[in-house]
Amino acid sequence: MGIAVAVLAWYPGNDAITLLVLPAAWSRLRGRAVAFVLWVTYYLAGARDIPIVCQRFFAGYHELARPMALGFGLAFWLLQAIVLAMPWAVLKPGPAASGSSHVWRAMLATMLATLPPVGIIGWLSPLHVASTLYPGWRLAGMGLGMAAVCAAATRPCCPRTWLAWAALGGLSACAHWQEPPRSPPAGWLAVDTALGRFDQSSYPSLYERTTQLQAIARHAFASGATVVILPEEIAGLWRPASALWWRADIENMRAAGQTLVIGMDIGVKIMPFRYTDSAVIIGAAHGRLDSRQPVPLALWRPGGPVSAVRGKLAQPYPVIAGRRAAMSLCYEDLLWWPHWRTLLDKPDVLVSQSNGWFDADLALSQIQQQGIASVARLAGVPLLRATNR
Repeated sequence: MGIAVAVLAWYPGNDAITLLVLPAAWSRLRGRAVAFVLWVTYYLAGARDIPIVCQRFFAGYHELARPMALGFGLAFWLLQAIVLAMPWAVLKPGPAASGSSHVWRAMLATMLATLPPVGIIGWLSPLHVASTLYPGWRLAGMGLGMAAVCAAATRPCCPRTWLAWAALGGLSACAHWQEPPRSPPAGWLAVDTALGRFDQSSYPSLYERTTQLQAIARHAFASGATVVILPEEIAGLWRPASALWWRADIENMRAAGQTLVIGMDIGVKIMPFRYTDSAVIIGAAHGRLDSRQPVPLALWRPGGPVSAVRGKLAQPYPVIAGRRAAMSLCYEDLLWWPHWRTLLDKPDVLVSQSNGWFDADLALSQIQQQGIASVARLAGVPLLRATNR
């Protein structure tokens, strides 16, 4: 059942309403061990690409040999499923538990698996059902989505449960009737690239990537775009040479009223080396937003000699061409908690930047797209997404 729900709810199924099967089955199964197996198989099936992704990433950067990287990926794949399933196993209600016990246990398990610290890897959350049921209702929709998860976990024999389902269904119909159109702002263009992994080991390769990006940006602006979005980390680590190479283009963009949103790393500390994974806005507008959760183990390595640092959760929306833009940088597409401001205070647009040179042909890239599309739908805002393959 866990495998079936993972396939139906995520790629290739893309039918998030089936996520309600999980809390419904969880509350009715006998024993914690069986409930644990339900959730472990769900997380294993949904995150099935982790071993091959780790192999490609760590071997691609020559940090680990391919067999060792694959072994590391297998270990992490198993560990993430165990960690995410554990709250559901521990909080499994007993056969004689009351209806209210089912509700608070389901709510607490969902929150524990979605919010930090466990929520640092809180992908595939059943809370994605909220965007399917209550599009555009933002924080209220998230609360009602949680109510739907809790209602699914209660016994249907209680009249109050049927009443709750009737109310939730009526509100869902209302949300779909009021669902606003989500057209991107005129003149905004997200550009997908196929530049692969960036080798930053020499200045000739840095210059080659810079000229490629400049050509892509110029072509996009020539087509009539006023705001162009390029993928996450596509420009690599920003150096003094990078600023020099981009100076003329930035001045031309500023004069023409054009804005470029580009992903890059910005150095913070030399020893040990620390940097931010950032979306940087240059040209007619300027600003920056740092990733609130870089990829654990791959980029975010607290205590390591090289690590990305986490940006502040309270970073304000950057304003681009008069529009307030919420940002999602790569790994954040899979999570809920970095987008709290998007659900609380509706932006004009949601911009997602990703660099998936290691997973473009895998289910993970589709699941990541589904995750951020779910956030945009619940927030009721248009989504613009730029990816690199």
